[in-house]
Amino acid sequence: MNEYHKIETLYERDPKTNKVRPGVLKNRVYGIIKTWHWTEKIDGINIRAIWRDGNLTFGSRTADNEEGIPADLSQRLHESVSSAKLAEIFPDTEVVIYGEGYGAGIRKGGVYSSTKKLIVFDVLVGGKWWLSWENTCDVASKLGLVAVPYVGEMTLDQATEYVRQGFETQIGAQSGPAEGLVGRPVETLFDKKGARLIVKLKTKDF
Repeated sequence: MNEYHKIETLYERDPKTNKVRPGVLKNRVYGIIKTWHWTEKIDGINIRAIWRDGNLTFGSRTADNEEGIPADLSQRLHESVSSAKLAEIFPDTEVVIYGEGYGAGIRKGGVYSSTKKLIVFDVLVGGKWWLSWENTCDVASKLGLVAVPYVGEMTLDQATEYVRQGFETQIGAQSGPAEGLVGRPVETLFDKKGARLIVKLKTKDF
C-alpha cells in the first residue's frame, strides 16, 4: 500500500492560538533550501490511482479500495483514468498517481466545481521514485487529466507573505479564496530521518 505521506506545515504553531509562528521552522532543514516550487493546495480528499500488474484500482489516502469515496466521485474516477493509456505510459512499471477529489459536496469544494472531479498532484513510480513536477504534469496530460495549478518559485518568506495576504484559487470558473500552498524543492529531497521535504501553508493558519 502506497499511502501518501503527511505534508508537514512549514512552521511550528503557537499552543495558545493554534496559529503558525512564521520564522519558527518545524524542521530546520527547510531553511537550507534557497527557493521552493509552489502549487495551489486543493481542499478535497486524497485519491490514489494504483496501476499494478496490468490492473487499475482506486484507493483513498488510507485504504487500497474505494471505501469512503463518494459514489459520484468514484464514477468520475473510472471515467477519467484510462487503463489503456496507463499501459502505454507504464507498460512494465507499477505507478501510483496521487490526486485530490474535489467539487461540490467535498468540504468547501463548491467554489471549485459544481461536480466532483480529480486533479493530480504527485506521481510515484516503482514504489520509490517521485517524479519531478514537469514529469508529473506530463503524465497527467497524457492521461487527459489536469495537474494542480503551479503558482511559482519563491523563498519561504515570499510564500509565507503570499499566503498570509490571501489569494484566489485558480480552479474553477468562479473566484474564491484558495486554501493555501504546497512547496517542494526542484528535485525530491529527504531529511536525515528519511522524511520527504515537502511543506504546506494554509491561509487559515495566519
